Amino acid sequence: MTGHAIEELRLTAFKSFHGAVLPLAPLTVLIGRNSSGKSNALDGLEVLSRLARGDDINEAIESRHSAAGPVRGGLNGCVPHGSDHFALGCTVRTEFGPITFDVTIQVEPEVQIIDERLTGPTANGMIRPLLVSGEPVPHRADIDAAWHNGKRGRNPSAPFRSTRLLTSQLPLRVPGDSEGENDTVWAADALLTALTGAFHLDPVPHLMRQYVQARDFRLRRTAENLSAAIGNIKRHDPDTFGNLVGLLRGLADHDIKRLAVTRSELGDVMLALDEGLLGLTPAREMSDGMLRFLAVTTSLLTGGDGLDLGPAPDDYIDRSLTLVIEELENGLHPSQAGEVLRLVQEAAAGSTTRVLITTHSPALLSALSGDDHQGVIVCSRDRPTGTSLLTRLTELDGYASAMGSGPLGDVVTYGRLVREERGEQDYAEFDRLLGIG
Repeated sequence: MTGHAIEELRLTAFKSFHGAVLPLAPLTVLIGRNSSGKSNALDGLEVLSRLARGDDINEAIESRHSAAGPVRGGLNGCVPHGSDHFALGCTVRTEFGPITFDVTIQVEPEVQIIDERLTGPTANGMIRPLLVSGEPVPHRADIDAAWHNGKRGRNPSAPFRSTRLLTSQLPLRVPGDSEGENDTVWAADALLTALTGAFHLDPVPHLMRQYVQARDFRLRRTAENLSAAIGNIKRHDPDTFGNLVGLLRGLADHDIKRLAVTRSELGDVMLALDEGLLGLTPAREMSDGMLRFLAVTTSLLTGGDGLDLGPAPDDYIDRSLTLVIEELENGLHPSQAGEVLRLVQEAAAGSTTRVLITTHSPALLSALSGDDHQGVIVCSRDRPTGTSLLTRLTELDGYASAMGSGPLGDVVTYGRLVREERGEQDYAEFDRLLGIG
């Protein structure tokens, strides 16, 4: 069965966004000025992914007892200015039709779900509401919700814990006594499986410079266990390991004989480069850029099989990967942009992987093909309100004229915009949104 992909993220009322939609293509490139809201958009996907694991809202977002750490700004930071709640949603593509999910979470005076709705396909081919919450009751630890059972009359309902996603509770609460209830449980599992497949890679080079346990080989968010991840690839997938070494040789400006995995007396592992006459260079002495490059390429080459995604909500539903990488070009020379982008494009070409990146790199933007431009989303701020906006690059006024003046990276860097009089359109707005001038 083909993995179910997240096709759309709705930032209904979240941080700096109000009513914004982020479409997700196989390769989505989010660009825009600093402080335009790019990181806030990625945080929206992160929040949904964490909540999909079934944890209490407070713990999922604050993560006081988890190595993941809090979402930027914590729980209160998710709420738009002047509000006491935030709202997010998404659409997941399946072979039977789209599943849509929307949730509103109150932060004050109590943290709880105040509205949640799940809609999806049923056995008769119709798209129907599968879970609908009722009105919240103040100072209650639960909220009533009704689910689809496919029978005539009123749908069954019951109280659900209001401090975690109601949809995450469905598989254990709904007995599955009818075809309609089976449809509901399947849609819930498919949604949760897709959301838990979102992986935010945020490599921290100084954490990669220590010995790590060899069995800890699924790459974590910070890539602190990179040595174990690459050691596992070397043992079990020599072709991928050879590809990784070849890419590393292309990055370095000196000879690399081999990429080794050394062991301590306790059996822990650490990466090392055999640089010929220069000797063996352990991970603790490697550059930040090289370690970050290894973390990014390892995640792209191994996909979901090599990443610490945690258990899937349903083992019978293939989990697609949505790999998120901020500032893909960090630590890399501009000449490497095309090579790294090629890896990203190859990963995104797979049926079960989507890649979402942010970048400021003109070289990387120029390496995008015309077809890739469909997945380029411009994040900007509405000047009168300060609200963040998301717009497809190809839908900006002046896009066609701008692309006639050179590669996208040059357009962003130098503002090479061919100005044409076309009604009352002002192409200066194109420059502003892309950060030109």
